Amino acid sequence: MERTIVVYYSRTGSNKYLAEKISQSLTCDIEPIRPRVNIVILMMLFRKLGLPIGNRRIKHKLIDYDRVILCGPIWMGQFICPLHDFINRYKNQINKLYFITCCGTSYREKDDKFGHEHVFTEITKIYGEDNIHCEALPIPLVIPEDKLKDSDLIMKTRLTDGNFTGEIQERFENFVKSELLN
Repeated sequence: MERTIVVYYSRTGSNKYLAEKISQSLTCDIEPIRPRVNIVILMMLFRKLGLPIGNRRIKHKLIDYDRVILCGPIWMGQFICPLHDFINRYKNQINKLYFITCCGTSYREKDDKFGHEHVFTEITKIYGEDNIHCEALPIPLVIPEDKLKDSDLIMKTRLTDGNFTGEIQERFENFVKSELLN
């Protein structure tokens, strides 16, 4: 059986929720990414300037795992510093990388300026095309259809046991099942 670890960064809790669900489903280790600076505006500025913000060293040895599932947000279409810095620092120790995000853009908007597909492309460029898989579980999947234009609601909504149902849960289960079989 392959050894798996989930490594995550979460500012508001949705990606932590997602990481914990993955860890429970796969019965695997989990570890948070702890950035040296955890101020959103600075993280975005450093990322725009192409500067690393730096993370504290993780406790687990990634080389001991067959696969690493990286879980974290996408902000305004950007691969944020904690995640970017993590891949740059550990890419030579990762055998197989999976990236999953709980983000604000829907599948319909994935190719837009702030869409998640741009981040997936960037991760693939940094890490390489071999042994990588990217998946998005957008927050709009838990928002009622008639409220999808309410960007404030989308920004304030967090994943919980109460709203992790329907399509988002199905997509999550498909992701977990595909990872168990690979």
